[in-house]
Amino acid sequence: MEMGAGKQRCLGFAEAICKLTDAALSWVYPPRCMVCEDILPRNGPKRICENCAGLMVPIAKPVCVMCGAPAESEGAVCALCRKRKRVFGNTALFVYEDVIREVIHRFKYNGRPRYAQGFAELAAGILGEGFFEGAGAFIPVPMHAKKRRRRGYNQAEEFALALTKATGVPTVLDYLKRVKNTRPMAGLTPAERASNLQGAFALGKQINVKSVLLIDDIYTTGETLDVCANLLKLGGAEQIGSLTLAVAVRRENQRKPEDAEVYPKLTERTGECHGYENCQ
Repeated sequence: MEMGAGKQRCLGFAEAICKLTDAALSWVYPPRCMVCEDILPRNGPKRICENCAGLMVPIAKPVCVMCGAPAESEGAVCALCRKRKRVFGNTALFVYEDVIREVIHRFKYNGRPRYAQGFAELAAGILGEGFFEGAGAFIPVPMHAKKRRRRGYNQAEEFALALTKATGVPTVLDYLKRVKNTRPMAGLTPAERASNLQGAFALGKQINVKSVLLIDDIYTTGETLDVCANLLKLGGAEQIGSLTLAVAVRRENQRKPEDAEVYPKLTERTGECHGYENCQ
């Protein structure tokens, strides 16, 4: 059960009540490590235990300036990204493998929206305050209403809202909307994904900021982010970037995107599709 998420800001007496309530809930539902899920010590770290801290290893530079995957040199564009024209560049915190893959899986599919706060704190620490300077808004990739009802939350939205708490940059939920519930995209080529996404998104209210940062969980081929970024550009956004928790490292001669290969066992176990853009 997820408790204590989205704590409201209170003043005076109300603030004291909030603190007492949070303290009581922490005793009933003690915080657990995002990696091993063991109960965390009362006076210890809030998100990841000391034993697991070294397992959440950020991507080291240099990285591809388009997708954010590890690259051979600073400012490089990987072979796959050179084949596609993008109006945005992605920044990823981690490579989508091993421990990171399992933690993101729990965040998305196993009812762990509280992980968003931990990921936001990691992002703020890894990227630094300067990364978010100038951003006018966070825009999470929207989820179709049917899927949201089934899952209970949109992980991209939870991450964006947690980033707002960590950085002060506002999250705007009505610049983009999901108007088509696309079929699962696991195993589709980038071209097939692009076709599947036709008409899936639409602009919402008028965009009144110049610089926006799209937020999502995993960058696989970038097709969903590309559709969203182009819509935002048409809506008036001048500078568009994206931030994802992870990027799937791909191979140039690989027909299927990485997500079709990295989750075979979990897919068999849960019957769900996995990876960035697979279901949304």
